[in-house]
Amino acid sequence: MRTLITGGTGFLGSHLVECLLAQGHEVRALARRTSDVRHLETTGVEIVVGDVEDYESLGPAVKGADVVFHAAARVTPGWGTWRQFEDSIAKGTENMLKASVEAGVPRFLHVSTGGVQGKACEGDTSACESDPRRVGFGTDTYYDYAKLQAENRAFEYHSQGKIQVSVIRIAAVYGTRDRLLADRVYRHMSPPIIVWPGESNPKYSIVYASDAVDCAVLVATSDRAVGQVYNVAPLEEIRFRDFAQAMIKAMGGPRLQFAIPYATAYAWCALMEGWSRLRRVKEMPYLTRSGLRFLNKGMYLDGSKVREELGWEPKVSLEEGTRTYVEWRRSQKRK
Repeated sequence: MRTLITGGTGFLGSHLVECLLAQGHEVRALARRTSDVRHLETTGVEIVVGDVEDYESLGPAVKGADVVFHAAARVTPGWGTWRQFEDSIAKGTENMLKASVEAGVPRFLHVSTGGVQGKACEGDTSACESDPRRVGFGTDTYYDYAKLQAENRAFEYHSQGKIQVSVIRIAAVYGTRDRLLADRVYRHMSPPIIVWPGESNPKYSIVYASDAVDCAVLVATSDRAVGQVYNVAPLEEIRFRDFAQAMIKAMGGPRLQFAIPYATAYAWCALMEGWSRLRRVKEMPYLTRSGLRFLNKGMYLDGSKVREELGWEPKVSLEEGTRTYVEWRRSQKRK
């Protein structure tokens, strides 16, 4: 199978590259001229220069592909303008769909997020694929809202018979090379004293990267998955502090922990965002108000559909995943 991966220099995309290569597929990765391709170069993948925001650059990348795995996106929740998220995610997906159709690509897998379901995935009741997508438009939901628009466009192309589309929605994914969730939890759990923003301990659908990409490949290659959307989530109930405690255990020791009022943490995040903007810092702050909301509200998805229809099962336990991540993180410091 000849495949193209967008976002191959990113976290999930790089794991997709490794997974598909290990299965013996021909793999091509799209990368911008400014992207760091050092890891990709170690895999032996074919790298094609292009940008999802530049339609004219996509022709060579999609040519001859059997499946496009579209994972490219601006993943800086709560940090950036709407125009930046719209261009990267909504318009970027439109460009990839258009280029894929033009090249005669038969299958398209769109990587989305459980965040498109908004409040439906918050709380103690898991959200299934058929639940209403109720994400609002606001500065801390630009990422989710742009993903919602991208999903809609992908299914429009499918319903018009232009290309066969499948969608996966992932909640909280972590693993080696993770620059977001695991990175921040690792950094927050490292000191001997841990300060929690509020008392909330929401349910999370946390899945390890290798399990998520196994699911992506299964969905992208299954005839039954054509025109379908699947949540990528473990069946067991995991709360955020379960993940944090597993990280602490993997790091080798207990921590003194206490909580501060959520309102105090929110105000602190707002100050940090404002200070970063005054300094014109491009990198997302350590914790934004959007990130704080994510920690406080959770993202709980029902992952039964993909199990029942396609037989996917996650293989990596929370303990194994956090241990692997900590080992990898420490190995990076020794380099």
